Amino acid sequence: MKKLKVSYILGIYNAERTLRECLDSIFMQNFPKREYEVIIVDGGSNDSTLNIVRQYQKQYKNMKLIHNTYKLSEGKGMGKDQGVQAAKGDLLIFLDHDNILLEKTWTEHILKPFADKKIMASQSLLRPIEEDPAFLQYVNAVGVEDAFAIPYSLVAQVTLHPEKFERKGEHYEHVLDEEQVLFGGANGCAFRREVFEKIGGYTRDVDIFAAMAEHKMKVAVPIHCRVYHKTSATLISYLRKKAIYFYRFIDHEYQAKKFKWVPKSFRGKVWFMLRVMYNLSLVGPLLVACKKFFETGKTYWLLHPVLLFLMTSMYASITLLRIRNFFRYL
Repeated sequence: MKKLKVSYILGIYNAERTLRECLDSIFMQNFPKREYEVIIVDGGSNDSTLNIVRQYQKQYKNMKLIHNTYKLSEGKGMGKDQGVQAAKGDLLIFLDHDNILLEKTWTEHILKPFADKKIMASQSLLRPIEEDPAFLQYVNAVGVEDAFAIPYSLVAQVTLHPEKFERKGEHYEHVLDEEQVLFGGANGCAFRREVFEKIGGYTRDVDIFAAMAEHKMKVAVPIHCRVYHKTSATLISYLRKKAIYFYRFIDHEYQAKKFKWVPKSFRGKVWFMLRVMYNLSLVGPLLVACKKFFETGKTYWLLHPVLLFLMTSMYASITLLRIRNFFRYL
């Protein structure tokens, strides 16, 4: 089996809306095609996704299609884990079909931190597009799709508080701490293959970082590579999607999650409850929004308190439907 430097892995389902833009951004990279492969793991798409994949396969011989009979993308043995098992690369890059690489040098920059043998993962930042609706610009500016997850997101914390991280040349470094895990893994993240050999394969992005934190692994966030996350086209569809995800989590998926949104310690639980109250207060988030607005001149930052309030209220309402599960989760 020929060894490659990089394997791009995409776990997809009904991806016709954005797949062409995603694949075009991969194949436009200033990176030798003989040194990488693109693995598409499809979970049973019934739109034009497979036709698009086959069209690209005719043009690019370094592209492989895997049919995921389990349909789900994340979880042990599911789509992305199948991609890991099939990959020939020493470095594995995970993208979603709605991720678009914004520079031809993205691959070069995402891989640079691996010159340090102690760096086990390299996480891309995000960047908004001015033509987008305000909520979508905000999602890309803050760096995480779910505003409620900002305190837990490596990308969001680097974006909002870069002074808290050690800068080494053209990237920030962070040693993962299992007491307060900052997660990454989505929207353009590269891993050394040995990460999955050590933690037992690909499960879910947040759980991978939780498992890496148990080994105190070091991760990097390069400054000069950005992904555009072309998520839901409207605010209503975006909120609906997040509601479905959270309902699945509190209904049953929480049992299999390694990553904990509510910390184990009493102090951590108090911090979580204070965070919920902060999100619902509107006042604190409004001060952050005003600060970012005056720094950047971008009006989409004024959505920050609104989206925090909406997401937190929605999650609280759904939690009440499965309140017993929430207490079990605690």
